[in-house]
Amino acid sequence: MLRTLTLALLGAAGLGACQEKLASPAECPDLCPGNYDVRDTVLAPALGADSSFEGYVVAGQGSSLRVSWQFPASEDRAVFRFVARPDSFAIGDSIYPYTIDSVALGVTLLARDSTVKGLTIYLYRMPATVDSTVSFTDLDTAFTAANLVDSVVVPDSILTDDFQRMLTGANLARVAIPPGDSGVLALGVQIRANSGTGVRIGGSAGGLAAPTFVTYIQVDQTDTVVARTFTRAANFSRYVSQNPPVFDPDLLTVGGAPSARTILRFPWPDLLKDSAQLVRATLELIPTAPIPGLNGDTAFVQARPLLADLGSKSPASSDGLFFSAAPVTAGQTDTVRLEVRRALVLWQGDDPLPPAFLLQLVPEGSSFSRATFGSSRTPGFVPRLRVTYARKFPFEAP
Repeated sequence: MLRTLTLALLGAAGLGACQEKLASPAECPDLCPGNYDVRDTVLAPALGADSSFEGYVVAGQGSSLRVSWQFPASEDRAVFRFVARPDSFAIGDSIYPYTIDSVALGVTLLARDSTVKGLTIYLYRMPATVDSTVSFTDLDTAFTAANLVDSVVVPDSILTDDFQRMLTGANLARVAIPPGDSGVLALGVQIRANSGTGVRIGGSAGGLAAPTFVTYIQVDQTDTVVARTFTRAANFSRYVSQNPPVFDPDLLTVGGAPSARTILRFPWPDLLKDSAQLVRATLELIPTAPIPGLNGDTAFVQARPLLADLGSKSPASSDGLFFSAAPVTAGQTDTVRLEVRRALVLWQGDDPLPPAFLLQLVPEGSSFSRATFGSSRTPGFVPRLRVTYARKFPFEAP
């Protein structure tokens, strides 16, 4: 009977260890799972484990061209050169001479500061030999009254639009191509407004926004005149700046032209790598100076996880699921924050990616924005990675 009573008491104790009481709050001792242990940590890059590199996208290779006048950040001039126009027209197996009836020149405005009024875009004739070696002085001295082709007065209410200028009659002399230029036409772009400002226009890499050069011709056949067109695409474009900023290797820089990118590496504890569930992660970058830019033309700082750490040639993930981006605006001094939890998941597991980010500016090589952030070598401006995580629950009390 003593043995039976002992077993009954032990059974009752076991039932009371973790049980549901419908009329009262749940009670659960350390032997049963329950508490959720959430913690925060702040990581900083190790000294010298962050660096910037310059020269990825040069001016003209981006999606647009910068043009500015009396602009605080920079004064820029743009130029583009078209594919050569042939001096005859082929119909079937025959070659015919032609006469030019008219010429249409097109340019696309992609961004402007709407608070600045009285914007006018000027098109000038440039030397047909213009190439990537052109300097600001070379272009600036070519913007003379004798080289003016036409101008576009942009209504104050227009932010983006396609503009086309038609030249006929005596005005065709402004775009006449001498034999020595082998059919090549090059144009430069300058602006004026009521006050200093800048614009972005389409360049040769701008797709549908690229500049256009269309020649409407009449082909003189034996017994008839046929109307035809030559459509020439821009095969070269570039913009040049009067005072390009100086690259500082002790800061973290993104943007500009040639564009700069940054590799940011963090120490990654074993706890976060192997046994923690990531709840939230925020990358914080502190500007060392107000970020230059064009009012109303927002750029973005983008962070992508590295696939391999190979210095300036490190490849980054192309999967948009793991991208993070944050806007930067003209004059911004506030901390830039990017939510990067999805990327940090790739730093976990048995085959993790390097605990590092590639930072760049979007759109690259064409924005007026160029951000400089503090690095591990900049006291008071060091980047931070704030991580909120949950530890795995210990299902046994020690």
